[in-house]
Order: sequence, then structure tokens, then C-alpha cells
Amino acid sequence: MSQNKAKARITMQELADIAGVTRGTISRALSDSPRVNEKTKTRIRELAKEYNYHVNQRARNFRLQKTGVISVVFMLNIKSEQHMSDPFFLEMLGGIADCLAEHDLDLFLSHAPIANILELQDSRVFQNSDGVIFVGQGEQHSELNALANSDTPMVVWGAEMPDQSYCRVGGDNAAGGYIATNHLLELGRRHIAFFGDVNLPEIALRFSGYKKALKEHGVKFDPRLQIEVPFEMERARDAIEELLGSRTKFDAAVCSSDVMALSAIATINESGLRVPADIAIVGYDDIGLARYSSPTLTTVRQNIRWAGRVLVESLLSLLNGQTVADTTLSSELIVRQSSGAVAAKKT
Repeated sequence: MSQNKAKARITMQELADIAGVTRGTISRALSDSPRVNEKTKTRIRELAKEYNYHVNQRARNFRLQKTGVISVVFMLNIKSEQHMSDPFFLEMLGGIADCLAEHDLDLFLSHAPIANILELQDSRVFQNSDGVIFVGQGEQHSELNALANSDTPMVVWGAEMPDQSYCRVGGDNAAGGYIATNHLLELGRRHIAFFGDVNLPEIALRFSGYKKALKEHGVKFDPRLQIEVPFEMERARDAIEELLGSRTKFDAAVCSSDVMALSAIATINESGLRVPADIAIVGYDDIGLARYSSPTLTTVRQNIRWAGRVLVESLLSLLNGQTVADTTLSSELIVRQSSGAVAAKKT
């Protein structure tokens, strides 16, 4: 057995895969349950020792006392017909699921658009889980505040809000909007559109950062360039086509998501204009597809998978009775080709 193998730590699921049994069998064998025969117990104990697996006592105590289930609610935008296939949601879900698996906890997923999330209080989301993670706030901040007063601990991914009663994890949205806009301004762009729905808290903060950068560079804000674009590619395409058809002058756009940005690039290129030569584009999130688009996408990175881990760890701390402060993750500009700062490589 190698030294690296001896030092490596594995999860219950990985040990179950090695042993060829279920996670439940692993748990019962290591807790000396009579439901598992002695031969199987001995084999699993030996494998656990060989692969340096140790029972996660915190997660085990959760299951003994509660359900061992964490609910995750994706706050899909009803107005834009947003759906779960959005790459941002999928990457966030991956980070959450990986961290829950490490703590031997199960995930219950709710992703249908909900007009009033107070309806969840009597549903399985709250009744059959130890805690709830909300991804997004939508326009339901007051409803989230009301839910925070329930007996079920919860954490929300989103923007810092006034009179906030719930624990929050989120990116630095104002800084993200600022660095995206400042980057375009430093490249000489002066007619910069903002794509996004400012009725949503996170987008409103990105818009404030956009306006701050314009002001610092002495560029007057043009309300015609504030375009309500939803988090859905086809709806985004319609909004961008309308702007192009209006003949309103713009030479760049700050997009509130990479999905919007990718839709913008495709729509602009199809119109006969070129990205970035005619119109420069900056996205937001740095989803996996951003580095593979043509041109590759300049964007504001939020480190989505890490954010999922922070959401889980914050909720586990709440479940352990700890006081948990809000977490604001830094925003980082990732410069690629779509903003015009990096030339396309010759093939």
C-alpha cells in the first residue's frame, strides 16, 4: 500500500463503491448493526482502515436525530421562464451536491418556479429536511425573511438586503458590475449597454457598479442602453435583436450572466456585426462554456462551485447551533477575447 493511499481521505460513497455495497450498508457495518453479517462487517472495517475512512460524527448525529436531508430550492425567474438547465444552476448544484456527499447528507431538490415561496413552509422542502438552501432571492426578499423565522435553518445565495433576517452567501455584485464596465471603458468603449433585470437584487447591485464606472470616466448614463434582458437565451435574443433594430448606438455591453452574453454574441454576429470589433461583450459568472465560446468570453468570475460549498458549510454551522455571519465572495475579471483585450489565436 503506497504512502499516498494511506494518507488519502475518502467519502462514504467512495468506500461503498470500493466495497460494492450501498452507503447504508457501510453506515450499519461501521456502527456494528446486527442487520449486517460479521463477515461483511470485518471486510468493510478492513477497507475503512486501508483507505483511511473515518465516520463523520457530525453528519451521523444529524441522521440519528433528524432526517439527514438538506433541501435545495432554485429560485427560478417566473417572468423569464428560466429553467433548471441554466448552466449557472447546474454548476452551483454540483458544488452543493459534492459538499453534501462529503458530509454524508442527502439532497432534496426543488426547482419549479414558485410565485410565493411561503407556500413551501408546509411542504416537504421544510417538513422533511434538516435545513434549506435557497439559490437566488428573486423578488421575494420579504417572504425569505418570513421563512427565516421558522424552526428550519436556512441559507440564501444572493445580494445583501436591508433588514435581512436570513444568513446570506453571495458575490460582490457591485464590484463585479464596476470592474466589467471599467474594463470596457479602459479599452475606449463609450456607448456601453447594460443587459439585465434590475428588479432583481443582485442585478440591481451590478447595475450600480456599472453606473459608478461610467461616472468615474465622465461618461453620461444613457437610459436607452439599460435593457431588461431575462436569464433565458431565447428571451435574451429577442431583447438584443430589439436593441439592434432600434439603431441605438452602442459599442459594448455588460451582461448580467454568461447565458445573456453568449446569446448576445450569437445574435450580434448573425446581424452582420462582429464581436468584439464592432461590439465588445463582458459576461458574468464564468460558467464552463465561457472559455469555449467563439470568441472566448471575457467575464466576471464568481467561483460558482466554491460558492455551493460555502452555502453547505454555512448551513451545517447553523444546524450545529453556531452564529454564522454572511459571506461575500470576491469578484474577479477574467479577460478573454470578447471584450477586445485579447486577440484571437490563429489556427
